[in-house]
Amino acid sequence: MSEHPRTDLNNLLQAIYGPGALDHVRWEVFSQGPPSCLTWFATIYIDDMNHGYAQARTRGAAQDSAAYQAYNHLRRERRR
Repeated sequence: MSEHPRTDLNNLLQAIYGPGALDHVRWEVFSQGPPSCLTWFATIYIDDMNHGYAQARTRGAAQDSAAYQAYNHLRRERRR
């Protein structure tokens, strides 16, 4: 896996689903806390199943961590 988990996940999803890959993905991203100390939460659903959840100090970091989890989960599933 490279330093770009969302790109890696997108590439894997394209390999699995083809051009309609984004139709299978849904993100829920939100923040909580005071503006000076936000915590970002990101959950990624693939075919309405939770494949990754993370929290971080930035939106991108939360999404990257959730994408990394989803990527690893899909790779394990494909090996079976």
